[in-house]
Amino acid sequence: MKKIFISILVCFLIVLSAHAKQPKTTINSLITESNVPRNAISISVKNNESGKIVYELNSKTLMHPASVQKILTLPAAIDVLGEDYEFETEIFSRGEDGYLFKLGADPYFSFSNLKTLVKNIDKPTVKKIYIDDSVLERKDWGEGWQWDDDLNTCMPRFNSYNMDSNIIKITVMPSINRDKVLIINPSKYPIVFVNNVKIAEETNVKLTRDSSIAANALTLDGTVNKPAIIKVPTNNLKGYFDFKLTQALADRNIYLKLSFMNSKSEKGDTLLSEVAHPISRAVDDILKNSNNMVIETVLRLAASKKFGEPGTDINGIKIFDSYCKKLNIDNSEIRLVDASGVSKNNLVNSDFVTEYLVKNKFNSALTHMAEPGEGTLSERLIPLKGSLKAKTGTLSDVSSIAGFLKAKSGKQYSFCIIINDPKSSNSDKKALEDYVIRELYLSLKN
Repeated sequence: MKKIFISILVCFLIVLSAHAKQPKTTINSLITESNVPRNAISISVKNNESGKIVYELNSKTLMHPASVQKILTLPAAIDVLGEDYEFETEIFSRGEDGYLFKLGADPYFSFSNLKTLVKNIDKPTVKKIYIDDSVLERKDWGEGWQWDDDLNTCMPRFNSYNMDSNIIKITVMPSINRDKVLIINPSKYPIVFVNNVKIAEETNVKLTRDSSIAANALTLDGTVNKPAIIKVPTNNLKGYFDFKLTQALADRNIYLKLSFMNSKSEKGDTLLSEVAHPISRAVDDILKNSNNMVIETVLRLAASKKFGEPGTDINGIKIFDSYCKKLNIDNSEIRLVDASGVSKNNLVNSDFVTEYLVKNKFNSALTHMAEPGEGTLSERLIPLKGSLKAKTGTLSDVSSIAGFLKAKSGKQYSFCIIINDPKSSNSDKKALEDYVIRELYLSLKN
């Protein structure tokens, strides 16, 4: 009888041991069956309560994180700016004939906002317009951004002159008689168009920039059958702002003899009005929609507030370093050079990301990460709605996802999956991520 009991106990322990290893075994099988090489994958999963690792694969291997990096830089920026921070653009009067626009690098500032501010200008007396653009450094892109990808609307230029999302929208369409193709530019901002588009059954327009013709020349190729809206990143933000300010003044019959002058705000300037947008809008935009321009602006604004000088990418990274020190996290083995994860010079491992998430499990900003069915997860992991909040990342040869997972067992986990592989397709990478997350949801109990 005793032998039978021992045999049953041994069998039970074997089954229990097999069950305990099931997530690892199943995930390893998923990786083996996928088209993604094992050494191209970095995974880390940790229990939020204990901080202990429950699964890992190449978790210390440095990789390009893509937009998962935003969950690292955003909490650091909000820690400096505060949850009640507002982007502000102000207009001041200066003396009897001058006005100053103090730019706040507001990523949501628009031409209609500018026209609202211009209404505060007294037409008969105005002679001078000053612009204070000192909030951010005069640098349009981040370190390691690809200069030859300047028509990518996901990574437009950004600086103190942010306006209209730094995107110009044009419409390409057949004429009424369908005998030619029209290009309509509602912004009226001067752009030279080389129009090679033809009318056909399909609408497929390709846009390229041709600096050999002019600094702001665009070539359009392809075909149209119906109106197509094409987004063009603004290649000169100050030039666009000055043009739109001139237009807003002309709408009020204000024509100046003097050009706009740069000047910092002075003690005697009198505030007339302002336009403001809340930081909460940016938090949603960054974490749900992965807006690169917004997170880059936010981290530099945090740097400006922290150091009392024009915000720079270098000082933005110093803020991240300080935040890691505040949380007692060693970030000496990783490298960040921008806020968004766009640069291929960024190097992070999945173990660091999960440690960072565990330490930030109560961070209110990270509660804004996308759930299945919204943002970049609009068509992914829908059955896990209510159990998953995550940030995705996509870059050339890179796919990543990280966030918080409440397993079927009820326990809470931080996870990170980073895949760097030039041979597998983007869909294969993301399919593997989804399969792994589903398995973690079903199996994790530790």
